[in-house]
Amino acid sequence: MLKRFMAIVFVVLLTSLLCFVVIPYAHASSPITLYVSPSQVVNQALVPGTTFNVSINIENVPLSASLVGIQFNLTWDPTLLQGISMQEVVFHETVPSSDYSNIWTLTNIVANNSVAYAYTYVSITDAIAGGYAPISGNYTVANIALKVIGTGECMLHLAVSKLGDSSGSPIAHNTTDGFFSNLPPPPPALIYVDPSAISNVSLVPPDNFTVDVSIINASRVYGLEFQLSFNTSVLLANSITSGSFIPGSVTPSTLIDNTDGYVEFNVSLSSALDGSGALATISFQVQTLGNTVLHLYGVQLVDSFGQALPYTTADGSFDNVLLAKFRVDPPSIIDPSLVPPATFMINVTLEEVRDLYGYQFNLTFDPNVLVCLQVEIQDVLNETNYIPNQNIDNVNGFTFINVTYYSPAVPLNFDSQLPVAAIEFRVKSLGATDLNLTDTGLVDSSGQPITHEDFNGFFQSLIVDVGVLSLSASPTAFYKGQSTNITSIVTNEGNATESFVLNIYYNGTLLTTVNVTSLAPSTNATITVTWNTTVITPDYYQLSAQIPPLPYETHISDNNITDGIVMVKIPGDINGDGTVDIYDALLAAAAFGSHGPNYAYAGQPASPNWNPAADLNGDNIIDIYDVIILAAHFGQSI
Repeated sequence: MLKRFMAIVFVVLLTSLLCFVVIPYAHASSPITLYVSPSQVVNQALVPGTTFNVSINIENVPLSASLVGIQFNLTWDPTLLQGISMQEVVFHETVPSSDYSNIWTLTNIVANNSVAYAYTYVSITDAIAGGYAPISGNYTVANIALKVIGTGECMLHLAVSKLGDSSGSPIAHNTTDGFFSNLPPPPPALIYVDPSAISNVSLVPPDNFTVDVSIINASRVYGLEFQLSFNTSVLLANSITSGSFIPGSVTPSTLIDNTDGYVEFNVSLSSALDGSGALATISFQVQTLGNTVLHLYGVQLVDSFGQALPYTTADGSFDNVLLAKFRVDPPSIIDPSLVPPATFMINVTLEEVRDLYGYQFNLTFDPNVLVCLQVEIQDVLNETNYIPNQNIDNVNGFTFINVTYYSPAVPLNFDSQLPVAAIEFRVKSLGATDLNLTDTGLVDSSGQPITHEDFNGFFQSLIVDVGVLSLSASPTAFYKGQSTNITSIVTNEGNATESFVLNIYYNGTLLTTVNVTSLAPSTNATITVTWNTTVITPDYYQLSAQIPPLPYETHISDNNITDGIVMVKIPGDINGDGTVDIYDALLAAAAFGSHGPNYAYAGQPASPNWNPAADLNGDNIIDIYDVIILAAHFGQSI
């Protein structure tokens, strides 16, 4: 019996293999083009059960080409789309209705995964004599109706494309495939210069420094390109190399142009780039004192089908020119021990100032969290010839300081960070508040304003810190349409009860959002969701989870986790190696006729040769129906 079964399997599999044979055709460069229209069908509204149409068009056919026969096969992912119908157009448009009997339909087949079209004339001589052959110009060749049965993306691929002339010879032409997607777009990636600002007066000619061009939220990226421009009177580029996020086995294409002032980076990948990291490291040499924007442009991100992915960019900057700075020092105070009515001090400081003869600032705070007790003006460089003016407003939450120097005061010059005012606060209630510098001003000895920048502060007595500890799936390999349980452990490491959301993704696509409510401090919660893969294309999927940062949360490195790859198997991939082949057929043969536990009655043990992975239709027995499913997918890979 087993030998007979194996013979049946061999015949079925051989038949399946023959269905995958495609005779290659080398296309010569030519203005004649056979193409799918529209070139892109990208619409989230095309959910399973909906239909849409595409056409196969031909253009730029000269009369001299002597076109009298057209053949094509259009293929797609049968887990996403199903062929419904195909309408022939070009021959019925060019042939008079009285001569329709001269149209020869060689192939007009609509299948789940393809359509096959081949048309010519029963009598080419009569067609030429009748004046409707050969075909020339631009035409719709055929209209094709497709039904959506899954969620994903695939090419509408012209797997076979043949044009024949009246002597039976091929006509050289180009082909252009189409593309289908009903996936929601991934969140826009951010491509940015890191660090965003290099302001360092010690970087003088001919010093060198480096910046990275990095990415956040990369998802399904198979190719990327960017240019970064700079002012060549200030900087010259030395080199551009791959960043740590690019696989070491991949060699990018790079270009440095120190005449026009830009570098270029281009890389193609064989597997998806997901997550965050440095794309490229660029070394610059300082040429003079000055400043320049490091501007990102010409950015392209594409997926495995060459389709554009969404992104945003953030430029960088360089300067080595002295710029005065107002600062709140320390820049942040995060201390859960500062509970009412504790007090603490901050300083407002200045640095890198020349010819200073007066200053002012307004420091704002949340009056529900803090009370300003006092402000003490500091004698900068021991200079005491000044008129101070201050105003504390604990109703509206600000303190205003104005200091004006007078003769015999000498204009102040200093580089190091020096305090100009010490401010004492009392904690009114648990919480957090920004300490923002507003209405700041510096004047020189001539009364002219001094250019400067401000650096604000932050206070927090309430610790907000949530995170994701782990992420796993069980099982990690299963067939399309089956389910897996995804488990994540989240934690609250803060000192107050928190509610937040947990987003779970597969390959950067949002799977689900879970609301976590009232998680007490120093406790964990286990979240389990079930992922039903009915509309998921067989493939490998990277799981990730994210808690969006909460207000005033400063430790966010543990808010994201990427852990665990699951495999949605092609039906018939019994051994889980990503391909349905002879090895899977052998496993099916070995388990043929076996049944699982409780098949006929409760408590019945499974057959000794039972292999649940071979039960492709899930009916607890391995029989001819499972073999048919395997044969239908034979030769497919992910």
